Amino acid sequence: MLKVYSIMVLTMFLWGINVSLLKLLLVEIPPLVMQGTRIFIAGVTLFLILLVMKKKMIYKEMPWKFLLLVSLLGVIAHHSLLATGLFETTAIKSSLILGLAPLITAIIAVATRSTSLTVLRFIGFVIGFIGIMVAVVDDMSAVTNLVAGDFYVLASIIVQAFSFFIIRRITLTIPPLVVTAYMLTFGSLLLILFSVLTTPKGFIRFAEIDMTLWGIFLFSAIFATAVGHSLFNSMIKRIGTAETAIFNNLSTIFALIASVLILGEEIHVSQIIGCFLIVIGVLIGTGGVEEWLKKRKQQNVAETFSEKATSSS
Repeated sequence: MLKVYSIMVLTMFLWGINVSLLKLLLVEIPPLVMQGTRIFIAGVTLFLILLVMKKKMIYKEMPWKFLLLVSLLGVIAHHSLLATGLFETTAIKSSLILGLAPLITAIIAVATRSTSLTVLRFIGFVIGFIGIMVAVVDDMSAVTNLVAGDFYVLASIIVQAFSFFIIRRITLTIPPLVVTAYMLTFGSLLLILFSVLTTPKGFIRFAEIDMTLWGIFLFSAIFATAVGHSLFNSMIKRIGTAETAIFNNLSTIFALIASVLILGEEIHVSQIIGCFLIVIGVLIGTGGVEEWLKKRKQQNVAETFSEKATSSS
């Protein structure tokens, strides 16, 4: 379990700091142009890694339909809806709605009987979401007025949640690294095609950015996207969809830290309290607390049995 926690914390670290990096990039590059190109580089990077490692890229029974479907949901639909939603709603409401992702994934997992969720673990998901609320919301009036963008953001996390279950199914027969490579490449090509048709001049911006932004762009593509998604998808295969999704809440913590260090934003006491609740929610939601309680119970039973055996002798 420690290895799982380490991998997921690293993944959420990469995704968390990526939020601030993307904000810097979006100032210079149109959203869909940047997203499509960045994700394409990530997909190509994974294929190069597979080539260097001399791993198989095509299997006898490739689930092409499922690979296309997961590309459509997890890349094209998710990023298009999210980009549209972010443009039409506030950052606070976006963060709050995105914080629902683990909870929605857990509900879908239980509804489709993909996993069983105990009451204690479900409470962990709820605590994690409350932590995000405390961390990102300063004024409740800022989140009560619903706009169309809110529903786009919500739709983006719902389609992404369904993509997790397809990934889970595909990775039962094909390595996660291969699945991620195809998923990112297929999805990004269609995003790029759409960007060429809608904002063809947007690609010229790449020739105008400086070396610092190029470094940020490549770090985001290679590490946050290629490495991050590969690690995340490998954990979906290993521990399940809902169990992996709860770790998404940790990215909020790293995003807050990065916003202070990279963007120079201020951090408040409420955000620290929110981060504390997120950590508690993750520990409970992943079953870590249940596992500890189970071991304690087994230890107490063993000690009681040992004491009875000693007294009877």
